[in-house]
Amino acid sequence: MNRLTAENIFVSAGQKEILKGVAISAAQGKITGLLGLNGSGKSTLLRTIFGTQKSDDQNIQVKGRSIRSAYKVGGLLNFLPSHSMLPGNLEIKTILAHYGIMAGQIVNSVPELEDDLEKHVFELAGGHERLWSALLLIYADTLFTMLDEPFTHLGPVYIERLKEILRTEKERKGIIITDHMHRHLLEVSDDLFLMKEGKTIYCRNSDDLVVHGYLSKRLM
Repeated sequence: MNRLTAENIFVSAGQKEILKGVAISAAQGKITGLLGLNGSGKSTLLRTIFGTQKSDDQNIQVKGRSIRSAYKVGGLLNFLPSHSMLPGNLEIKTILAHYGIMAGQIVNSVPELEDDLEKHVFELAGGHERLWSALLLIYADTLFTMLDEPFTHLGPVYIERLKEILRTEKERKGIIITDHMHRHLLEVSDDLFLMKEGKTIYCRNSDDLVVHGYLSKRLM
């Protein structure tokens, strides 16, 4: 089983400590959920694991091998940032070919996207662009995928389709997800971490999120 572990992650900006010894892991067959309030450091953690965020200290390993810049290792890890990532001037079918993904892989799961195949990215509605971005990375041939707010801007039907795909595709890769839509994240997560005060807290269930002040009982 493929496993990624990130431990002792320290990141600071000037005198401000953003991450203070954070630890999180991902494993083939599991979805790891990461929750936290705005500004708690979730995106910073994902960028650090990916290798595009400078850290003060870190220990990131895959199957016991130390990894410093994961994005440079082919087939290891891909990352969906919270902002748009697709080139606006390219057609979706061209991007699929670049990723080595057959259109049928996606269209069979989300038939509503078939009409997008010959559109340029700039022609897509915001929700469609976000969904395509997430699906390209999920179906791509990597050991691990990290998704920063994949449910954002998606309608209810697309959110449910995406959750179904995540449950299926986790059998072949480890997945880390962070999103403020906590109900959807809780439904698909096998392991759950909460970012608070620059550290990660392992949570067994939503009750632990209440204990640590992320949720109130009325929101459960």
